This record gives sequence, structure tokens and C-alpha cells, in this order.
Amino acid sequence: MRRRGFTLIELLVVIAIIAVLIALLLPAVQQAREAARRTQCKNNLKQMGLAMHNYHDTYNGFPNGNIASSQGGWGISWYIRILPYVDQAPVYNKINFSGTHPGWSCCGDAVGQANGDVIRGIRFAFTVCPSSPLNDLRDSGGGATEHPQYYGIMGSTDGDGFTNPASRKAVCCGCCGNQAATGLISSGGMLVPLDSKKIRDVADGTSNQLLVGESSMFVLDVPNGSRTVDVQGVHGMLMGGPNLTSIDTCNGCNFERQFNLTTVRYAPNAPAVNNNASWPGVDDNFGINKPLNSAHTGGVHVLLCDGTVRFISNNIDMQTLRRLSTRDDGQPIGDF
Repeated sequence: MRRRGFTLIELLVVIAIIAVLIALLLPAVQQAREAARRTQCKNNLKQMGLAMHNYHDTYNGFPNGNIASSQGGWGISWYIRILPYVDQAPVYNKINFSGTHPGWSCCGDAVGQANGDVIRGIRFAFTVCPSSPLNDLRDSGGGATEHPQYYGIMGSTDGDGFTNPASRKAVCCGCCGNQAATGLISSGGMLVPLDSKKIRDVADGTSNQLLVGESSMFVLDVPNGSRTVDVQGVHGMLMGGPNLTSIDTCNGCNFERQFNLTTVRYAPNAPAVNNNASWPGVDDNFGINKPLNSAHTGGVHVLLCDGTVRFISNNIDMQTLRRLSTRDDGQPIGDF
């Protein structure tokens, strides 16, 4: 008896059907994976929110946005302050807050370099969005440290019908290159250098106040039309600021760089580079006006003062975004 096998045409038809099924299933699998990554990103901010509120319960206020060394050198960021509340108390207990530059892990002084050694090479999962293509461990000198992909919100610049009181504004910074003094700083938010803000300071309601926002993506290189420019801060999660005078008392002075913080100036996922010249206030080395950005389609995750996490659209009304970044402007906020 002769056995009948598959013809070449039948095999080609089967292969074609399998290829079509794979083509149909692959986007669904990718979407499912991205949905899981978005959920993890949201959970990172939820974890930060819980840590912030536990800190507030302990100290009757949120952490200072940044602190300086008592000697006026580069101090410690707010990230270090919340480590005990994200199951990282052993790391926190090894940090030395004294010295000339306790937050400068590269080249400041022995204390800063020793603090850098404490966190060097450690991946703090709650600081990194799993969708991000950025390298979370970066070496600014002396070894790689974690570079968080979420920024504390200092406030918002003027614009779109919104104006800060004069006492809350300063320019930034004394460094670096052609970006010196092009940044604009506001102390109208909740994570403010040298100042611990309390829930009672939020006159507009905690559900209408940003605390932390996502910044986990390359920004757009306008001439090339591609997201290829990395403006993630070079100094990592340890670095705070050097100022001994608060923004509110500096009377429009040229304030120094503040790492792991941003003052909202641009729309979410806004292009930030044009012909290799950064937008004002956007730079890898200080970037006080780095836009909130993400690898997620359509917008960014933000943590609100009440501990909830929202996804805000790239097309959010800029006046609304500025008011969300300001704790007591007294104006109603629409849907966002």
C-alpha cells in the first residue's frame, strides 16, 4: 500500500497559516507585556507614596526636596531619606550626612565617596520603570550608582495664565556650559530644597497636588525626529544640592543645581533638544526643567499627594499641569 504524504503546496499553506497566526499574536503578547510593565511602574510610585506618608507620620512632614551639607557642600537627596520606608534601612544606616560633600559620590570628599560605595552597584527597583530603555546604573566617576527615573516636583514656572509669587522664583544655575542660568526654579510644590512641606500646606487638596513624576525616557532630538537624547542626571540618587539659603529667601538669586527634582516648564514628553542645543533648563548635568517623560504610549505616571497614582496625557492643559504642581494657588482644577 502506498503512503500518501503532504504535498509541497500543503506544507506551504500550513507554514503561511502559522506565520499569520504569529503575526496576529505577537502584538497581543507585546501589549500584554507592556501592560505588565506599566503596572509595575505604577506600583513603584505607589511604593514611593506609602514611603512618603510613613515618613510624614514619623517626622510630621515630607522630606526636604534636597538638603545641603552643613558646610555648604553637595548634600543628600530626598531619595535617601525615604530608604528606611522602602525596606532599605540597612543601606540608610550606613549613610553619613556630615562632611563637605556627602552627596557627591565621585569627587567631593572622603564622606561622599564612602556614601557612594554604600550604594554603588545596588539596583533599587522602586526607582526604575521597567519600560525604560535608559541605563539605570551610570558611572559619574568612581563606579556606577542608581539613577532614578522619577523626579520630585518642586513647582512650576510661570506661563499659560499661571504666575508664581515673586518670592518663590529663582534662576538656575552656575553650571554648565551654554545652559548656565537658563533654568527656572519654583518652590511652589511639595519637594522643595531645604524645606519640609506638610499635608496641611496643600490648600488645593491632596488629590490635586503632584508629588513625584516619571522621567524614564530619552527626549526627542528635534532635527532627527527620534528619541535619542539622554538627559538623565549624571550624579545619581545620592546627590542633593549645595544651597544653604532657601528659594523663598534668595530673592530671585541664581540658585544652584538640584538633582532628582524638576520644576515643571514643559508638557509631558515634550521635545527637549533642538540641533544639539538643549531647551532652556534641560541638560544632563543639572536639568532643573527636564520634562516628565516615559516610554509608555500617550503620557506619564505621576504620584499625587494623597498617595494615588494617575496617568496624565501628553495633551494635558498646561495651566492645569502648572496648578497641579503648585500646592496653594487656590484655583479649581478641571479633569486631568
